[in-house]
Amino acid sequence: MPAVQTILTVLAVLSMLVFAHQQGQLQTVLTFFGVLSVLVLAHELGHFVVAKRAGIKVQEFGFGIPPRLFGIKRGETVYAVNLLPLGGYVKMLGENDAPGDPHSFASKSKRVRAGVLIAGSAMNLLLTPLLLSAALMIGEPVPCDDCSRVQVYGVQPNSPAERAGLRDGDIFVTLDGRPIRDTNDVRQAVRDAGEREIEAVVRRDGAQETVRLIPRPNPTDGQPTIGIQLGPEVVTVQRPIWEAIPQGVQRTGEMLRLFVTGLGQMITREAPAELAGPVGIARMTGQMARAGWVYLLQFTAFLSLNLAVFNMLPVPGLDGARLAFVVVEGLRGRRVNPQTEGVIHFIGLMLLLTLMAYVSVNDVRRLIPS
Repeated sequence: MPAVQTILTVLAVLSMLVFAHQQGQLQTVLTFFGVLSVLVLAHELGHFVVAKRAGIKVQEFGFGIPPRLFGIKRGETVYAVNLLPLGGYVKMLGENDAPGDPHSFASKSKRVRAGVLIAGSAMNLLLTPLLLSAALMIGEPVPCDDCSRVQVYGVQPNSPAERAGLRDGDIFVTLDGRPIRDTNDVRQAVRDAGEREIEAVVRRDGAQETVRLIPRPNPTDGQPTIGIQLGPEVVTVQRPIWEAIPQGVQRTGEMLRLFVTGLGQMITREAPAELAGPVGIARMTGQMARAGWVYLLQFTAFLSLNLAVFNMLPVPGLDGARLAFVVVEGLRGRRVNPQTEGVIHFIGLMLLLTLMAYVSVNDVRRLIPS
């Protein structure tokens, strides 16, 4: 079952080289490759474990994309390390052939074959709450409504706040000499100041900083504004493992429901189809990595859930389509000709690659200054 992962990963490598050249963000590219490897290896490990337990001969379990650097044979399986350290694959005996050897994939019962096909997505589904739970145990940034402190969530470009040196994360202590306890205090102080200079004292990185700024009229209503987004202070809350795991499972369920709902809306055209290729996903991965480990873990969990669901869609070339052929076999009472099935999967794979290439080109175009 390595075909989709192998070819799409090679395409990802080429796209990432373009991305790295355009943006000069090698760390972002390496982080993306690391995340991709974790997700694909977890997926293939599911296929591997279930196939082994079912008595299917696994000829090779590979880490990375060939050519092979070296391999170690243990029993009937070669454990290979390949040149491109991206993802992995499982090569089973008789995976795309007619029944023959009793230890081949094709010779096993429909139930066993279905179990092997589902196992990859099941592993990605299992990985999702584990990643979310880990993020919760490390510490999740959450707004503190009871802290009576106001934090800067965003600074508008070319605004009085930006010119004065206010930054995201600054916490107001006083504004125009007034203690600040909520967002209304900030708004009232700015309105009362009009267009005269005011002094803001903020806490930044554990120390107090003083800045001076002059509000300007808001173009929409003429009211004085300094150009910031505000909210309660964000604090880090660490969950013990007995709280983190149930919450991780609950959030996985919520994410799954939202993803399935969104997918249905795209299919029925109730919502626009928003697709991201390797370049777009790499850019988002880099943003999450720069924001911190918690955000990167949460984003990786989101990608893992997406992979679990997407791979089960009945699209030729994916495990979901292979599973659909097993279901058809059960309904017909006989197996679809392996050659016919192979041609269908090949055509589906080519269509997937075409779509991926189209999306990747659009992602790259967005990175190129006009």
